[in-house]
Amino acid sequence: MKNLVVAAFVLLLAYYGPQRDEASRFDVAWMLGALALVAASFGQLAQAARLPALVGWLAAGLVLGASGLQVVGPSSLALYPVLLLLAGLWVGFQVGLHVVWLPQWDWRGPVLMALATILVFAVTTAAVAVVAELPWDTAVLIGALASLWGPFTAVPEHRRRSALLLSLMGSGFALVLLSGALAVLEGEALVEAGATAWAGCVWLSLVAGGALGLGLRLAGLFDGAASTLVTVLLGGFLCTAIALAEWGLMALPCGLAVGLVQGSARLATRRVRLLLHRAAPVPFILFFALVGTALDLRALWPLEEGLWQVALVLVAVPVLLRGLAPMAYYPLPGSGQRIGWLLLPRGALLFELFYGPHGLAQYAGVGGLLGQAVLVDVVFSALVFSALAPLLGTGEEDGDPKQAA
Repeated sequence: MKNLVVAAFVLLLAYYGPQRDEASRFDVAWMLGALALVAASFGQLAQAARLPALVGWLAAGLVLGASGLQVVGPSSLALYPVLLLLAGLWVGFQVGLHVVWLPQWDWRGPVLMALATILVFAVTTAAVAVVAELPWDTAVLIGALASLWGPFTAVPEHRRRSALLLSLMGSGFALVLLSGALAVLEGEALVEAGATAWAGCVWLSLVAGGALGLGLRLAGLFDGAASTLVTVLLGGFLCTAIALAEWGLMALPCGLAVGLVQGSARLATRRVRLLLHRAAPVPFILFFALVGTALDLRALWPLEEGLWQVALVLVAVPVLLRGLAPMAYYPLPGSGQRIGWLLLPRGALLFELFYGPHGLAQYAGVGGLLGQAVLVDVVFSALVFSALAPLLGTGEEDGDPKQAA
């Protein structure tokens, strides 16, 4: 009850704030502070209801953003692109720090993820084309986006490192499929010119992140004092976010590459994780709250013909091939038959690749059936799949409390 009262009070404070009366130079600070407070209170409310905090963070953005009260959003918050990129960099960095190649795994892991990604792409494309009777180009694009995985959708935990590694490998294969699909579609003049170059920017984001991580590592900044390290990371990521905004690059892949480069230094990585452990949820709160403010659920009305069929395919295929299939056959070492449920959420990466400041929407369009299908996929994945993952999935390794940091 206390969480509900606090959430309602903070929401009223955000809605009836001074920015409603007249514009001032403090509007950005007020809107950002209101969003953070509402997201934090909604996250506690979600946890009290035995739901992941992520559900509350995204719900806070939906309530305050374009779908709800319209207090915060890309149109009203001038620094929205930079803030989203900054939060995305930090999210990707933390995920990269927690990626560990498990010694008991062999070549079967990458091969299995490649086959699973191709299978989801093929089944989704065929099902959408047959059930919804869509043109093949739209079906291929929906299938390529549906093949994405979700390494960024939850605060990384040591006990879920197998799921994190699997989803990371799957995302790499999915990006290859998406790049190939865009190259074919642009060659047939079925998407706007520049779509292939956009795919190149996604890969360039990884290269830029790797170069940044290598530079920070060679400079020895990760071995410095704790206060110096945090200051350098904040300042460096802020400058990087501004550069990404100017160059049209992606934050999640870039931050991931920074973390992966640093992750190869085991002792230094452990120290960085320990330093950032208590503040780990902060960038996730900001990122998913900002994501929620940009999602306009009113765009789902009126419903495009065939949306229900496409939505059913986008839900059923991952549940069958990623959730239920590993329960029947799981060839990797360990007791991971229910690990597939942890691999369902993909909303974070899908949002940035399609709706982000430099998203694919500028080449494929946000209107029509494709835009509505991606919107449904992002919301359903981030809310429903994220809620189901901890209930039906399993943490494969318990680990120890020190390693969990």
